[in-house]
Amino acid sequence: MDEKIREYIVNAFPIQWVEYSEELRDASELIWNESKNTWVHNNFPIRQNKPGLSRTYFLNIGFSLENLIKGLLISENPDYLKNGKISPEISSGHNLENLISKITTLNFDEKEMDFLKILSKAIPNWSRYPIPKRWETENNEKIVSEDIRKQFLEMWNKIGFKIYELTKDGWNGPNGVKLDIWRSSYFEGTLNFEIPNSKK
Repeated sequence: MDEKIREYIVNAFPIQWVEYSEELRDASELIWNESKNTWVHNNFPIRQNKPGLSRTYFLNIGFSLENLIKGLLISENPDYLKNGKISPEISSGHNLENLISKITTLNFDEKEMDFLKILSKAIPNWSRYPIPKRWETENNEKIVSEDIRKQFLEMWNKIGFKIYELTKDGWNGPNGVKLDIWRSSYFEGTLNFEIPNSKK
């Protein structure tokens, strides 16, 4: 196997998706704290007062969950990385509802699906640009709130813990590339498991 293909697969291990998603999650917490001190006062087209970093927050949490969902899908199906190419089945667009429908190890309730629907519209539209890509698209911008933050963090934990459960004791990737046992200080405090014996 080409060493560059192997390197690509190693860099796309589920743990890598978790780590980048974690960076975005941590950045969203900084944005959340600052959003309470920053306000935008619009008079056009209508009078509106809103947190100044609301759209930025949604963009961050949307990308954070997108990375995490893709990490779980790769955990379940390593062939999404076969031959050093990420499958278009999970890399086309930002439709989180579509991505989540491919997950086999977790179920999601109606509230969670509604939340993903909001983020699926936010990422390519109102959290990214001041207008939708087409005039026919309605701009249903949401405003950041404690409830939104809570939903995001709960969903992040749910998906993140599942990735950890599936890969912490090793993971067989595509093309014979394997992930060894790994441990996360974040997840270890929550999951109940025994550290396996390692052969010297």
